[in-house]
Amino acid sequence: MNNPGLSGTRPRQARQANTAAVLQLLVQRGPLARSDIAKELSLNHGSVSRIIEPLLSSGVVRELVERSTGIGRPRVPVELDSSSRYAVGVHLGLERTTAGLIDLAGHCVRTHAEDRDPADSVATLRHAADLAAELAASAPGPVLGIGVTAGGEVDRENGRVVRNDVLGWTDVGVAGPLRERTGLDVVVDGNVCALLGAELTFGAGLGRHDVSYLFVGNVAETGFLSRPAGTSSNGIIQGGFARLMVPGLTDDGYARFGECGTDVALLAAARSAGVPVTSLTDLIRLADTDPVASGLLEARSAQVARVADTVFDLMRPDVIILGGSGAPSDRWLEAVRDRVETTPPQVLVRPRSQGNPLVTAAAGLVVRAFFTRGTAEWVA
Repeated sequence: MNNPGLSGTRPRQARQANTAAVLQLLVQRGPLARSDIAKELSLNHGSVSRIIEPLLSSGVVRELVERSTGIGRPRVPVELDSSSRYAVGVHLGLERTTAGLIDLAGHCVRTHAEDRDPADSVATLRHAADLAAELAASAPGPVLGIGVTAGGEVDRENGRVVRNDVLGWTDVGVAGPLRERTGLDVVVDGNVCALLGAELTFGAGLGRHDVSYLFVGNVAETGFLSRPAGTSSNGIIQGGFARLMVPGLTDDGYARFGECGTDVALLAAARSAGVPVTSLTDLIRLADTDPVASGLLEARSAQVARVADTVFDLMRPDVIILGGSGAPSDRWLEAVRDRVETTPPQVLVRPRSQGNPLVTAAAGLVVRAFFTRGTAEWVA
């Protein structure tokens, strides 16, 4: 990680950027001596010390035992103290609100789920705010804020769900009710943006600069890290691939992925073929003994491979993360790898962030902002 010129902006902006760079370096590389940090970030020792000292006094980082090399002064490594700060994550799903508390390393401390009527947005947000307040009160240390994820079109800047056809929501303010109930800062974003952000912060995308995320579930969405600065507030752009033409599940024709490749379409095809399943997990389990289930999963893998090849041909990412309902299955990942034509198989990986993926992703919105902004108020 080499970021020359970080100190070339105005002093306050330079300090903020350099603090963010130090935090991200410690996340990626673990304990490092000040001299190693200075070398890695092309900063002088005095600048590194001025960054580290407030982080030490606030408890965000801590010093470890001195390591002597036998030459010169002993080296004192510093590392991120993941238990020094926490974030609350809330996922607004179709029939369930799930909330959790994570630390700075993405470890889930506690989760809670609550079934509810998705059509009642007022009650949903009231209960979500109560869950968030309860989790924040139970945190072992200071809470940075609340992250909220939802599907559909989300206005991150104003904390609103613009449109979510699954929930039946249009122009629903999300951040306000949670902020009023808890007094904490609230960040709201779409599911895929948050999932990719979590992988960049805790998982398979850590330290990467060209990463794409393919979410294959009841919806087909993609997110990618945008290299040009200022493209979006967090550097991630969300899109969809439901319109891409892919081979059908049961014939030689082609159709849009959104019509024949989603979980809804896959399970409907399974039931039409006489396979009694209600989830992708059931279908994957049955594939070991049922040739029809196995054939459907192979056809779905060919569809996803076509999508991955399209993304790779267009963007040449270092990593393509395959997320969604099939993400926990190594079998699914290997099946897609076997069928790609232009994508190097090693480019395709599973998500690696821990715990409940969408809860970690939601709370990760706050943690990622903490790591990337590096502002004085975060570490006060």
